[in-house]
Amino acid sequence: MPPGRINTFYRGDVSGRTDASARTKASGWTKTSGRTKAFVWTDVSARTEKKLHYNIIKRKIIRKKLMNLKRKKYLSILMALTVSASMLAGCGNHTSAVNEAASGSSAAAEGTSSLSESLSEKSRSDSSAEDVLTDSGALSSISVDSSSVEQAAEENSFDNRTDLADGDYKPDEFSWSGGSGRVEISCNGLTVKNGRSYADIQFSSTHYIYVRAGGLKINGSGSFRIPASLNQNNTVIGCTTAMSTPHEITYTMYFGIKDAGGTGTGQESSSGLSAQYDSLDETAPQISGLEYKSEISPEHAGLFRIFRYDHDVDLVEVVLRDTASGEKTAGSASGSTAASSGSTAESGSNLYENNVIKYLIVPKDTELVAGIEKEAVVITKPAEKVFVASDSAEKLLQDGQLTSAFEQTEAGSYDDWDLKTLLKSDTDLIIEDGRILSADQKETFGKNVNSSIQMNIPMFIDRSEDESSEEAKAEWGQIYRLIFS
Repeated sequence: MPPGRINTFYRGDVSGRTDASARTKASGWTKTSGRTKAFVWTDVSARTEKKLHYNIIKRKIIRKKLMNLKRKKYLSILMALTVSASMLAGCGNHTSAVNEAASGSSAAAEGTSSLSESLSEKSRSDSSAEDVLTDSGALSSISVDSSSVEQAAEENSFDNRTDLADGDYKPDEFSWSGGSGRVEISCNGLTVKNGRSYADIQFSSTHYIYVRAGGLKINGSGSFRIPASLNQNNTVIGCTTAMSTPHEITYTMYFGIKDAGGTGTGQESSSGLSAQYDSLDETAPQISGLEYKSEISPEHAGLFRIFRYDHDVDLVEVVLRDTASGEKTAGSASGSTAASSGSTAESGSNLYENNVIKYLIVPKDTELVAGIEKEAVVITKPAEKVFVASDSAEKLLQDGQLTSAFEQTEAGSYDDWDLKTLLKSDTDLIIEDGRILSADQKETFGKNVNSSIQMNIPMFIDRSEDESSEEAKAEWGQIYRLIFS
């Protein structure tokens, strides 16, 4: 081929075009069904030739990208069809992270949006779902209806035997935990047959199509009879169709009965903590499964109280609202907070609306009665990664030489939390400054309460600075010695 020329194919009707320009020479005309293909030599400059080659390469790259996009699209469709087929096969093999963002005031909504992003980012690195059980096959192997539960339970290895005489009873205590809080659960009664105990439970939604309990898969529609171990926690897994696809949700239920004369209502009842949240308890509250041991009585402080129980469990009560002066803070029961005006799915938010908040400080791997988290904020000790947002608490920790007992998380200030840092660092406790309870911090307080609950990080509010004397302030160090012991 002569230099400075490129070969070009022309297809089409070339009638009237046989006379080429002075710089074009056509040769080898071939007529095909009225259309002619010509092989043409075209003179071009070196610059034009370079540009033409660049355009050819560019078109090849674009074509390759389009092919890759189509390939990915087809693969995505294929994967979606595969997942859909597995979901239609039944429920119980799905993983889903439930994201319930609370909304209230504009400031709270803004914080919730930021929290949702942080939780989504966290969930990508954490394969576990908080409410949805991925695989419960080990818990169930026999599928039955409620009417045949007794016979199946006797043939199964689950231990629901009891010393109570055969008959019908009402539980003295019934409590439960788990799920998102949108569904209520009640116990309609207990039955003892052939020395084995059974509970009749009722979900407030008929979307529950079966439950797994005691090694059985029990079919129904919102109402089920299950094998139940009395006076201890029971794992019950319910499958709901209320979502776009069926999902299994794990619950823990406690059926308490003192003797054959059970007189409970069957509705969810207190798990033992005092129902009085207006002021500090004068005597130690009774907690199911725990025995009271002693009290740590502060000599000067008036804003907290400590009760000690067996299994190294401590109950700490902290005043959030100064009832003596009548001053209302962001945490008062009658105050309007983002926690109370937003989503109520997380019952823990209500704890911060009371005059007094209760904290249960428990060692790791300690099992508490189901539902107790609705009555007290549970802090696991020793806390290992802590965000100390309170200056007064920081001083107490330094004075008590406790700062070396944990890793401190730098996550902003008491009124401006860095949510991403709190999640990424796996923080297990937030020590909040008492200033967050002031009236001008009402919206921020509500936002922090919701964030604490959504992230599942307990928030302890330090009010040592509000004590009347230095001696009283120093006594708050007793609480931190319990948390970090």
